[in-house]
Amino acid sequence: MNMSKWEKIYMKNKEIDDIFHIKYKDVLDYKEKNNIGFLVELGEFVNETKCFKYWTIKKPNKELVLEDYADCLTGILTFYHDLDMKLEVLEPKEDTKLLEVINDLYLKSTSLLHNMNSALVKEIFILLLTIGKLLDLKEDEAIDAISKKQEVVLNRLNSDY
Repeated sequence: MNMSKWEKIYMKNKEIDDIFHIKYKDVLDYKEKNNIGFLVELGEFVNETKCFKYWTIKKPNKELVLEDYADCLTGILTFYHDLDMKLEVLEPKEDTKLLEVINDLYLKSTSLLHNMNSALVKEIFILLLTIGKLLDLKEDEAIDAISKKQEVVLNRLNSDY
């Protein structure tokens, strides 16, 4: 994990989070809505990978997979910020099967709403990195996708999207 690149992404994510916190400070259930949003993004990502769709011969579109992967990574970084966590070097799990990791990720992610803590958020981040590795999504590709997504979000925030 290239810390300098991730640290840059994390700092930009914090900037965006701070804009959201100011702009939407009066929104009820803000954290709960972010948690549900993360689960939705996770579902979109897994759906886009087609890894569970044994009935289809269509191959996943890597650009769309990366875009949805970026949404998930951005979401987990928001939880890092919410919990005032420091970003650290994390490595994907070894000797794992994709569907097992995805199921574990869903299980842990659904428990965030009632059990938001730094250990769980870190575990989810590791699972996301593991899925990325298993899908052969390169770290630089993921960081580029996050950076592009951050620019889109900033443009939306600046135009009252």
